[in-house]
Amino acid sequence: MIKIIRNIKELQKIESEWNALLKSSLNENVFLSYDWNYLWVKHFLGDAGNLFIIAVYNDAEELEAVAPFFIKRFFLFFKSLMFISGDYSDYLGIIIRKDADKERIYSEIFGEIIKNKISNIIYLKQVSEGLLSDIKKNVSESYGLKLNYKESGGCYYFNLPPGMDAYMKRFNSKQRYNILSRVEKAEKNNIRFISSSAIDKSLFKEYLNYFFDLHQKRWNEKGERGVFYNKKIKKFFTDLFIALFNENKIALSFLAIDKAESNALKAAVSSAVCFDSGNKRQLYLPGFDAKYSNYHPGIVLTYYIIKEAIGNKYEEFDFLKGGEEYKQRFGAVKRENYKLYSYKNKIVYYIYKINLFIEKEVKEKLKDLAFKIK
Repeated sequence: MIKIIRNIKELQKIESEWNALLKSSLNENVFLSYDWNYLWVKHFLGDAGNLFIIAVYNDAEELEAVAPFFIKRFFLFFKSLMFISGDYSDYLGIIIRKDADKERIYSEIFGEIIKNKISNIIYLKQVSEGLLSDIKKNVSESYGLKLNYKESGGCYYFNLPPGMDAYMKRFNSKQRYNILSRVEKAEKNNIRFISSSAIDKSLFKEYLNYFFDLHQKRWNEKGERGVFYNKKIKKFFTDLFIALFNENKIALSFLAIDKAESNALKAAVSSAVCFDSGNKRQLYLPGFDAKYSNYHPGIVLTYYIIKEAIGNKYEEFDFLKGGEEYKQRFGAVKRENYKLYSYKNKIVYYIYKINLFIEKEVKEKLKDLAFKIK
């Protein structure tokens, strides 16, 4: 049985089912959680009628798959079908219960899309190699859809050993010295690590504002907007991070100069948000104060975050999107993500590519320019 969720009230009704499904799936991660999807819809979509979440139930009326889609118009007359929260997420996909028949699930989901004629093109970002393979196998040939895809930048990750000593042994003597000497220098200058595990829950929102301010300061000093440049985006992340904190799925960490004042975070030099889900820790949106760069606060904070992850017995550490050199310095390897286009009419595909160029290359640059002038 298929159920199409078209508004936020219908979405609220399946919260517990969604959470249970995600835990029983093969691709559990915070970006596919109910909170992430619901809050994105609440803040950026509302009840505009563009939601198109496909929920698949078995004969026992148990939820066994969710495809979190929404519809976006382009050039007035055309529509694209996309994953919810594509711009802020790193791993997206269709949530399917482990024991479900994937071939049947894909057939029902994409059969519903074709039957309803809801879009001119399907555009999916942050697609894993596994999902890409499933779509190539189960969708394109079955429905006569053309498929274009390309690498869209990977996420860097590594498997965690049982102890910090074992982790540091992965590096040669020079690499170990470069990391540990920077940690030692920070410690000698009374720069200490503060984890959200030691934060009073009632103060979390206050500490979160320190994180936002520190993150924005770094980007603004470079003349760039940063992620939290407007109130709507900041409110989305505030609500999201608080919801995840209440579910013990987020770690907010700082490096701060140990001063006598009661609130050490007034002297924070580096900060990061991590997601803790299943057996993984994922590092999301680190930031630091550039005037303390001689202490290498990004490297030092990352060392402590990895150490904490090992202490918590996580099995994988993921730096998420971006090919920054420091990730490989910590021993991470690339896990590729893709973006794909599925369509019947090639002309529509080229029109959509023009639309994306305008969205990303023209409108975004105009926003950057407006920010710099301001």
